[in-house]
Order: sequence, then structure tokens, then C-alpha cells
Amino acid sequence: RLKKKSGSSGAQSAAASAAAAASAREVAQKREAEAEASRQEAARAQEAEERVRQQQKAEAAERDRKRQQQEEDADSADDSFKQFMKEEDGEDEQGDSDYEDSANALAGAIGWNRKDIESKADDAVKQLTQAIGGKKVVQSLQGMMAGIR
Repeated sequence: RLKKKSGSSGAQSAAASAAAAASAREVAQKREAEAEASRQEAARAQEAEERVRQQQKAEAAERDRKRQQQEEDADSADDSFKQFMKEEDGEDEQGDSDYEDSANALAGAIGWNRKDIESKADDAVKQLTQAIGGKKVVQSLQGMMAGIR
């Protein structure tokens, strides 16, 4: 009778060991599946972060491109003053002895200070061209237009 009892107890012990091993395998498989799911989730999060970084980089590049374009537009507006001054009658003749003599004679006859008059005229032309197409005006208009878009 003892042998029968211990034989049955050995079988129970083996069955319990097999069940424990199967349970341990299941736990290990569940842990591996959870670890794999975590790795996949981390990879997806990394990909999402990379997409966000790329989008931010593209947006920054677009802002830089727009700012540079605005600066170029504003610089071209400043060129309008320079162009006007090049085209102004007598501007290209300054420094020529005949022109200088004539201008000084006219200023003396009228009683005006020639340098003062020319300086004021240049300032007036510059202010006018800046008001029409100066950097601040161009940038202001571009800012307003950007707000409409």
C-alpha cells in the first residue's frame, strides 16, 4: 500500500512539475509579448517624434525663406532711392568743374547755401522714396498680407 501511495504521489508531483513548467512558459511568453509590444510602442513614438522634428525643421526653413524674401523685397525698395538719385538731373554731374561753377554761381546769386539746399533736397527725396517703398512700409504691408493668408 505504501508503494501505491508513493507511486501516485510521484505522478502527482510530476504532473505538478509539468503544470508549473507550462505556467512558467506561459508567464515567460506573456512577458516576451509585453516586451515586444513595448519595443514596438517605443519605435512608433520615436517615429512620431522624428516626424514632428522634420515638420518643425521644414516650417523653420519656410519661415527663414519668407523672412529672407521680405528682406530682399525691402532692400529692393531702398534701391528705389538710389535709382532715383542716379537718374536725377545733375546728380551724375556733381564733381564736374563746369557744373560746380554754375551751381555755385546760382547759389551766390540767389543767396542760398548750396550744400544746405542739396542736403535738404536729398533728405526730402529719400524720405519720399522710403515712404513710398521703404523697408518699413514694405515689411508692414507684407506682415498685413501674411495675416490675411
